[in-house]
Amino acid sequence: MLYRRCGHNGLMIKIPKLPWPSHKPTPNRHPSISPVSDCKESTFVQHDNMQTDADLPTLIKQSDHLNALRYIRIHQLREPELVVRHGKALLGTDLSRGLSDEVARLAVLEQVCLGALDAHDPGTAEVCLDKLKAAGIAKESTRFRRLLARCLEGAEDYAGAEIIYDDLLKESPANLQALKRKYCMLKAQVGKEVESMEALNVYLKQVYADSGAWYEMARLRKELGDFKGAAFALEEVILGVPSDAKMHVELAECYATIGGMENLLSARKHMAQALELDATDRRAQFGLVSVANAYLEEAASAGKKSVDEYEIQVAKELVRYGSEQVLSSYEGSDMFQAVKTLMTEYTADL
Repeated sequence: MLYRRCGHNGLMIKIPKLPWPSHKPTPNRHPSISPVSDCKESTFVQHDNMQTDADLPTLIKQSDHLNALRYIRIHQLREPELVVRHGKALLGTDLSRGLSDEVARLAVLEQVCLGALDAHDPGTAEVCLDKLKAAGIAKESTRFRRLLARCLEGAEDYAGAEIIYDDLLKESPANLQALKRKYCMLKAQVGKEVESMEALNVYLKQVYADSGAWYEMARLRKELGDFKGAAFALEEVILGVPSDAKMHVELAECYATIGGMENLLSARKHMAQALELDATDRRAQFGLVSVANAYLEEAASAGKKSVDEYEIQVAKELVRYGSEQVLSSYEGSDMFQAVKTLMTEYTADL
């Protein structure tokens, strides 16, 4: 268990350990990262078949409210204001208008409820909840209780929401949406950093291959100064998104912050990988120069006997290469001379 001094009062807080399974399942390959804090809620089971191939701007222009809402659902877009506007246009400002397809109406009410909460419109969310209840949706149903908990979250009644999520998890410990919401709810509260990490750990034990959740863990760890934990979490992220240059840069920065010969070698490797994936990334260009130079400084202080001469030569070449890339990026700009002076300081003694 790690400890960290926090705040002006000098209190020590515990930092829970990351899950370390005896074996890791092969992670799914995700094309992008979607943080767990922005998790999408599933809607009532409905016929979510688009009756048109039009894109969202076209549907909005045609005032096709139902298909616009379906498009947002299917593509998992976060457009709360659009959802509320089209929902009210479809069902009326009081959301009492009926549709020929009752299942579609229930789906719209749930979607508008979640959109209203995201848009900080608790009044509309409460109306949606009342309409769902009046439509015969059982108060004991999982979906209704989840929506009620979200409304309680919006009203900052976290204790009431936690009771509902705990009940849902007692009924089904693998209820991923309840696990996600417990984490999101704790993260929204000041001073609940440790509890939010524990909740995220519980979720990750259920869904080890969720790259978005691992990225959330990395951010939390960095906020608490636990860069070793952040590096471990970012390694898991890269398993899911190996071609994301920015993730390699963030991981390299963690290793560089930890320091030491081995960690600087790892930082150098990931900075170089980031540049291979995106040669125009200036953060990676500067980062490669910085970490390779830091390795040379560490090697000089360690003594010749404990350092591989080949690695020193590689580091020098990487400093030169990174400097060339930086100068190429700034060529022709007003910053070029200042950047050139800085790069000369790095390469002068090589």
